Formats: sequence, C-alpha cells, structure tokens
Amino acid sequence: MKTSLVLIVAIVGAIWGLEGTVHAQAAGFASNRFEPSERGSEWFVNESLDFRGAFRPAAGAVFDWAYKPLLLFPRDNLQGERRAQVITDQIFIHTGASVVLADRFLLGVNVPVAIYQHGDELEGISIAARSPSKPALGDARLTADTQIFGAYGTILRGAVGAQLFLPTGSRAQFTGDGTVRVAPRFLFAGDVGALIYAAKIGVMFRPFSGVFEERPLGSELLFSAAVGLKANDRFVFGPELYGSTALSGDPPFRTRNTPLELLFGAHLTIGDDFQVSSGIGPGLTRGDGSPSMRVVFSVELTPDVCVDKDGDGICVAEDACPNVDGVHTTDPKTNGCPPPVAPATPTPPPEKAHD
Repeated sequence: MKTSLVLIVAIVGAIWGLEGTVHAQAAGFASNRFEPSERGSEWFVNESLDFRGAFRPAAGAVFDWAYKPLLLFPRDNLQGERRAQVITDQIFIHTGASVVLADRFLLGVNVPVAIYQHGDELEGISIAARSPSKPALGDARLTADTQIFGAYGTILRGAVGAQLFLPTGSRAQFTGDGTVRVAPRFLFAGDVGALIYAAKIGVMFRPFSGVFEERPLGSELLFSAAVGLKANDRFVFGPELYGSTALSGDPPFRTRNTPLELLFGAHLTIGDDFQVSSGIGPGLTRGDGSPSMRVVFSVELTPDVCVDKDGDGICVAEDACPNVDGVHTTDPKTNGCPPPVAPATPTPPPEKAHD
C-alpha cells in the first residue's frame, strides 16, 4: 500500500513538473468527457468495487454517442445564439479489459476509438481549430486500484487508485491532449438491501498549457456519484452524475470549464458470464465536452464469482444454508443444507424368558 502511494506521488510530481512545457501545437484537446468504468462494474462511470477473486478477468466494449458535445458561444453570453458547432456528432467505441487479483487489486486498460465525428465548417470563424472529420484513436488509459476497507456487499467499502492516460490520441481530431495525464482517485461504494450506491473523487493532473477559445486547459477536479436499485442480483438501474471543473489556469466552477452530465442506465446480467447495459442522459451545463444528449450501450464478459463460505461446493447465491456444510439438492429451500436426520428407530424391549 505504501509503495503504491509513493509511486503515485512520484508520477504526479514528475508530470506536474512538466506543467507549462507542453505548448499548443494544435488547437484541439481530449473533448470526450465520458470515461467508462472498468469492465465488470455494475455502473457506466462509477466502480462497484467488487474485488472478489484470486484471478478474475473481464472484457467488453462500450459504445458512446454524444450529440453536440462541443459548441461555440459568444464569449460574454453563454445564453446567446451559438456561433458554431465544433462537434455535432461524436461516436466512440471503448474497448477494454480488467483483472481482479488476490481479492484486493484491480488492473484495467481502456482504448477509445472515435469511429465517427463531424461538425460545422469553421472557415471564417475566429478559432484556430477545425472540426474533426475522420476516425481517430483516443488516449489509452491504464488503471490500478486497491481495496482499503470493506468487502463486496457491505454497507460501505473503499478503494484508492490511479489512472494513467497515454498520448495516443489526436489533438487535431479532438481525441487527445498530446501529453501524458495521471489521475489519482478515491472510490466508495456500498449496498443497503436492494439500494446500491457508488462515488469517486480525483484530480486529473494535466500538464497542458493549451487554450481553447481563450480558456486555459489545465488540471481538473473529477467527481461522480451513482445510486440505484438492484433486483435478484441480476438487474441494476439508476442515475449517475459525473463531471469535472478546472483547478489551474482558470477559476473553478465556471460554466465553460465545468462539464456536468446525468446518465440514466440499466444493467442486466445474462447467465453467469455476460452483462448488457444501456443508458441515456443530458448534459447539465454548457461546459466544453458536455453534450446535449449522450447515449451509451455496452456488452461485457464478466465471469461470475462463486463464494463458498462453508466449503460444500455450493455458491452462497444458491446455498440455502451458507454457513453450514451441506449437500446439493434440486430444491432451492434445501440446496446446500445438511440432509435431514432420520428419526432413530426405537429398540424393542427384550423378550421375557419362558419357563
């Protein structure tokens, strides 16, 4: 744990030391504000903090369509008529995988690809950028999280971790910053009966001295929260709120530097190994990257976890007596319970001897 924190601090320090050395060689930046959770989560953006398994992999793809995520407005009147739509439609596919190790650690990778983008022709408008017009790779993301307290299914559990963003995207196509970014974070989740929740807060250290429409693009505070209902351990539905705000170069919580979105999602587990999810929601501010509407859909391979408390080979989810060694039956009410003890046969009294 201490080694991980030291490593995170070292990386943050190195990247922070680069602040101001990366200059705007192109006018674009990483405009997509939707960062999907690691594969295997029960949420689109937040993490369910399920660290069960000695070695449990998961993989999948998330499809993300944003409508009007980047618009130009008069600089002094955000309620006025827009000047142009830099990005009208933006469609990403986020492919990724994760693995849980030793019931405590999670490692993940996510690779976003913009498969379709378009916007207005910006000739004659006072802006150095041009609307994206072709597919492009986004900034690849590496994740490492570790559980610090609680366990899956408890009222409160927590984890700490960090995400590393590699400069694999294109600034000209608004899919990358052109520099390494790192985001240490704290994560929380819990279950209260059928009610479940999750939240996280972190800082995106962004050594990026570029500007967009005279607004500095620097480090940011990241935050998100989710609450929903879980039915039959297979169906989760509820809203997620997520956003960010500027921490450097510009005062925080201004409209244009605070993109905020609300996403209503539903997640269904099929069989023991697959999860399909869909969601839709609006952007709540006119922050850069916050769309008028976002639609997401995902398909994931998420192998089930068998927790066997009593060692009888029957998972807790199907064990009617999870704390007592039992036997398998076809009756859900007795499956995993000890077999009934047959009543003892009374011993007949001894026969009397006859003279």
